[in-house]
Amino acid sequence: MVQIERSAGQAPLLAWVTPMVNGAPTPKFRAVALVDPARRQLTASATLEATFRFTKAEMRLAEQMMNGKSPAEAAQALGITIHTVRTYLKRLYHKAGVRTQATLVRRLLQAAQALPA
Repeated sequence: MVQIERSAGQAPLLAWVTPMVNGAPTPKFRAVALVDPARRQLTASATLEATFRFTKAEMRLAEQMMNGKSPAEAAQALGITIHTVRTYLKRLYHKAGVRTQATLVRRLLQAAQALPA
């Protein structure tokens, strides 16, 4: 994940880059998802909770991850331990059907971006 700074007062854009391996030893292509956290709608949380059946606590962590926070930063922001974050992450992975943090965040951002404007 890369943050792209913008003018004062605006949240940075988030860019997620995923290698497109497709069996090749080195990736020839990369997929890029560019997200503007400021444009996220309030309904995104409710939609993601319903889609993935996240609890309120899991959704708070998912929002931190979607905003580019590391697990340690999310733990600090939420006032919970890193061990609790890891437990919640395992649950998020299971519910979203993914195995990695990057894939989880990409799936969440894609679901949030699919909402009508």
